[in-house]
Amino acid sequence: MAMRWGAVIAAGGRGERFGQPKQFVEIAGLPMLGWSIRTFAAMREIVEMVVAIDAGLVERAEELLAELAPGSSVRVVVGGHTRQESVAHGIAALSERVDAVLVHDGARPLVRSQNVRAAMREVRPGRGAVIAAPVIDTVKVVDRATMRVRETLDRSDLWAAQTPQLATLADFRTAFAGDANATDDTTLLEHVGIEVVVVPSRHANFKVTLPEDVAPADVILRERLQQAAPEQQAALVEVFASLEHVDAICRAIEAHCGRVDAVERDLPRGAVVRAYIDVDRLPDFERSFPPLADGSATITVHNSGGRT
Repeated sequence: MAMRWGAVIAAGGRGERFGQPKQFVEIAGLPMLGWSIRTFAAMREIVEMVVAIDAGLVERAEELLAELAPGSSVRVVVGGHTRQESVAHGIAALSERVDAVLVHDGARPLVRSQNVRAAMREVRPGRGAVIAAPVIDTVKVVDRATMRVRETLDRSDLWAAQTPQLATLADFRTAFAGDANATDDTTLLEHVGIEVVVVPSRHANFKVTLPEDVAPADVILRERLQQAAPEQQAALVEVFASLEHVDAICRAIEAHCGRVDAVERDLPRGAVVRAYIDVDRLPDFERSFPPLADGSATITVHNSGGRT
């Protein structure tokens, strides 16, 4: 049985360097935090999402979730004084229906679902994963008092940890119940004896830390938008089905070169999958659709040559 995932987005901080809350700085037409929300909301594996944020920003985060993940099981919690405390609050807010958790920095808007899924495949009880990139600069260990180099490390063994960082819900709860302090989540896993494997990042996934980081992130995200199928060549498809058929429908959409945009799971009688499918591939998808949900699902097509 496939794991059901919860996503915890750590979005604390007041943005002193930016002069405004960094999480809501606009990048490529969307608040920075919104890019991660949109990516995770479109992943069928993720059944719950929690954003941990400063108390004064809760309302803005709730509005963003309502816009980008409507109908999904989403929640905003107040973060702690440290990132570790904020993540702990987020993990505590997940329900028992979640099997595993990914923890992501809200300041990494470039996260790609392909990388996340590669890391998900590595997770099992007693084993976590972290997306990382090989260190390309030579790293020096320096005496802070004198600024003299004490050692030069072999960079072939060094990887820069990114996010998401992933593990089962049980393993994360064990790790966060300990008394260790760490700047990332997998360090806590390591501290309690849980194996952690590195999954190489195949795309840019840097953290927006300084104002000068916004421009390169904006360029990358706009290029990705341009590479996607133009909206006028794609049809918006909405499928209403029971929860048990959602995964099969999402796989069929992706098999027809479609893009799942959102999955609303908390409807009274089922779920809605929203996706974009190229108009040239749409007839094939419609022909394959009836057997997907045993005739119990309905499909609505918008913006396809005037069809609705």
